[in-house]
Amino acid sequence: MSAIDAPALPRRLPKRGWGGLIVPAVLVLLIVFVLPIGQLALNSLHVKAGPGMIDPTWTLDNYIRFLSDPFYYGILLETFILGIVVVSICLVIGFPVAYFLARTRSRWRGALIFAVVSPLLISVVIRNLGWLPVLGSSGVINWLLLSLGILSQPVQLINNYTGVVIGLTHALSPFMILSLMTVIQRIEPEIEEASINLGASPLETFWRIVVPLSRPGVLAGYLLVFTVVLSAFTTPGMMGGNRVLVMSTYIGQQIRTALNYPFAAMAAIILMLVTTLTTLIALRLSGGKNQ
Repeated sequence: MSAIDAPALPRRLPKRGWGGLIVPAVLVLLIVFVLPIGQLALNSLHVKAGPGMIDPTWTLDNYIRFLSDPFYYGILLETFILGIVVVSICLVIGFPVAYFLARTRSRWRGALIFAVVSPLLISVVIRNLGWLPVLGSSGVINWLLLSLGILSQPVQLINNYTGVVIGLTHALSPFMILSLMTVIQRIEPEIEEASINLGASPLETFWRIVVPLSRPGVLAGYLLVFTVVLSAFTTPGMMGGNRVLVMSTYIGQQIRTALNYPFAAMAAIILMLVTTLTTLIALRLSGGKNQ
């Protein structure tokens, strides 16, 4: 091949050209994330001067009040318990579904994947409203249980902790399924076949081969679902009927009812720091196990 026919090599972007790409991205991050969080942190260092008013005096009273009162620890603990429960249910439900979608060769695979992600295409408000005729006292589930004679009176499935768990599990299961499916697809089927040929049962192969190799997907899905649950506001408010108090709903009460903006800002900062710390610990522990 002559020099004329040789394909031209791609030219490297000059060092000055990188600035034109990085600067806009940095500006967007500053405007959208850093500045609002910074303003939130500044507001948390003041106290309420009146309804919807902020005292200009700098103080740590909000943090001292939060850290010295067991009531707020209870709200934080309730939030974490909700996150662990929802993540665990999503993992139990999502693993078999993700494995099936990763291994199936059916022509309906695309339609099934679309069915899995379809809840993400619906507004969170509409999605929660759709559960009312299903979980209500006169809803489909109670009607079925009463008709079969399993129950003698309707069971409360909404406006409580159970309703919040159901709503969040329905909304966040797609994240867990997609995270697991992506990792399971990378596991060669020949590894499972070799395990079975060596005498392991399908269940033993699943627990000793597929599950350990799926650990990155489990971690990704766990962190994604857990962090979203901790910050979820609409679903706990609607499905809990304002009876389930977690950090997000408490912050909403401080903003909309108590009009205590500094304390709400402090609670938001505490939640963000605890969530970040939890994520870093999970990543560190996972990194240590994978070494």
